[in-house]
Amino acid sequence: MNWLFPGFLAGAALIGLPVLLHFLRMKPRAVVRFPSLRFLGETALRDTRRHRLLRWLTMLLRCLAIGLLAAAFARPFFVDSAARNHRAMIIALDNSMSMQTRGRWESAQTKALEQLDTLGAGDQAALLSMHPEPTWLVRMTDDFALVRASIKSAHPGFGKTRYAKPLRMAGETLAAHVAGTKSLVWMADEQNIGWRGADFTEKLPAGVKIVFADAASIPERQAAIVALRKSIGATNGIDVTIQQFHATADARKLTVRAGNRVLAEQPVPLRAGENRFSVSLAWPADAAGLRVSLDPDDLPADDSAWIASSATTTNSVLLDATTETDFLAHALRATQKLDVSGLQPVPFPQGAWPANSVAILRNANSFRGASLNELNRFFDAGGPLLIFLDGSAEQTAWLKQRGIQVTARAATDEPLHLRDWDSEHPILAAFAGESLLPLLEVEFYRGFNLKGDSLVPLANWRDGKIALAEWTAAGHRLLLAGFPADRESMNWPTKPSFVPFIHRAVQWLAAHEDTRENWHVGDLIPLPDGGGNWRALDTPIQQPNQIVKGSVQPAVPGIYEFGGSDGTRKFFAVNVPPEESDLSSWPNPEQLAALESKDAPKLLAASTLSISSEITENRQNIWWWMIALAGLILLAELALANRTSL
Repeated sequence: MNWLFPGFLAGAALIGLPVLLHFLRMKPRAVVRFPSLRFLGETALRDTRRHRLLRWLTMLLRCLAIGLLAAAFARPFFVDSAARNHRAMIIALDNSMSMQTRGRWESAQTKALEQLDTLGAGDQAALLSMHPEPTWLVRMTDDFALVRASIKSAHPGFGKTRYAKPLRMAGETLAAHVAGTKSLVWMADEQNIGWRGADFTEKLPAGVKIVFADAASIPERQAAIVALRKSIGATNGIDVTIQQFHATADARKLTVRAGNRVLAEQPVPLRAGENRFSVSLAWPADAAGLRVSLDPDDLPADDSAWIASSATTTNSVLLDATTETDFLAHALRATQKLDVSGLQPVPFPQGAWPANSVAILRNANSFRGASLNELNRFFDAGGPLLIFLDGSAEQTAWLKQRGIQVTARAATDEPLHLRDWDSEHPILAAFAGESLLPLLEVEFYRGFNLKGDSLVPLANWRDGKIALAEWTAAGHRLLLAGFPADRESMNWPTKPSFVPFIHRAVQWLAAHEDTRENWHVGDLIPLPDGGGNWRALDTPIQQPNQIVKGSVQPAVPGIYEFGGSDGTRKFFAVNVPPEESDLSSWPNPEQLAALESKDAPKLLAASTLSISSEITENRQNIWWWMIALAGLILLAELALANRTSL
């Protein structure tokens, strides 16, 4: 027999209470003779023995009742030995924005339902969604109708998915199951960005089989609006950046709306890669923001983008102190020579860090004492960070708490170089259309390897280990550089590419294209103190109003208004993550096929608790019979106790 909550068995220790009471009631050793009773015969003696026997029986009934109640609360069940001949299946649904591509979601649903139909009596299934974090839509159950209904009612969102975490979560859940056949039905489009940072050397647990969806259909037309901003030097106009993902040219139409009003329309010829256009228009005085749209293609979700009416910017960059020539401060001040968005480095304040700033951390001092408390408050409120690793214990421990492992690279005589740059990432926008050779030539003399489920690599060392990455868990913006920010560790500060890289990195961390109001789905947006009402003004899917305080994390793009309790009113433009628009598949499908372990599965003991334990216990309901039996025993005990009380 197994127990769902074995801790309640400790209650059986109360059995000692009726035993103690029984012995306290035993006949005293001193014998007092009563002359009037000495003529009673054997009948009186037999009656005395009978009462003694009844008292023993009463004590045993009380002990049995207490033991049954303790066992009932521990929820007993018997492991079904036939379960080893049954199947356990987890269906993992990729519900990121890329699955809105025409035909992909419907195909995944159909394949998932087909796999579910292969299960029979005694089998179990569960449903797992991947975005924004792995979430059980249906836990392991034999109610296939519930799983089927949940698959049909699920829908893709607007965020981006990372495959490593849901893959491991599903694998570990199946490994703990007692079923003989365990399968993971992986319903994803195997998007390139989803597998970045995954460690393919970590196989699924032995015995877990993986079933992939059919190959994702290649879209015939795919372009995305990846950036909007007010035209520089003009009061009326919007600069639009469109990424064309096909090698062939295309002709589209661009439309600008304020609510339902059309403000401007113009044709836009698109060539492969990045395309920039300027749209002339008169911005309505009553418009909180504008929606810029292309005519729909195979992925309509990224054919619209929003820009808020306000354009307040923050150029403040918090920079920790350094005792040497500060190359970072020099690079930040150099951006002030640009036409827009010059950055101003400022030291960390004594109190709270300003929520509308970007913080750059380079040494262990920011991870100690009072600075550590302010860092945690700033980061938890959605404050963006750029961390240059120095290998200090404090810095490494802070990152480890967030699931990021840092390993120092062995010293070599040859300098280190970066490769595998993600040329589509916004931090490399300054190098768009240009050669990445200046970045490949930078020399590093000290470096660290990065590893973590939520890391998205932006550049690797030559051996494929992550060197530069973003960390996107829970909507935070964190950029990690696996090298110190000093001249002794690299020659990058002396290179012309250093200033534009730092400029674009800070802009990306601040989540704006020259305006702080431009955010992405999944970002944790810090709000003014005091809280207030969060209201959707223009979104593709209707969103309810929310009372928010501290921060908010939108799941749908659009224009939002924050009305503060102090009367402040602020508008936010939330757009889809631009990297999710790249629908290219993982280039090495053989790595996906090799995720299954070739090792023999370990046999689980009959007493092994699994995800199915609760289901098995609920089906057997042994606890109910135990409580009923305990009730009957208590009634019998009450009758006996009344007869022996005299």
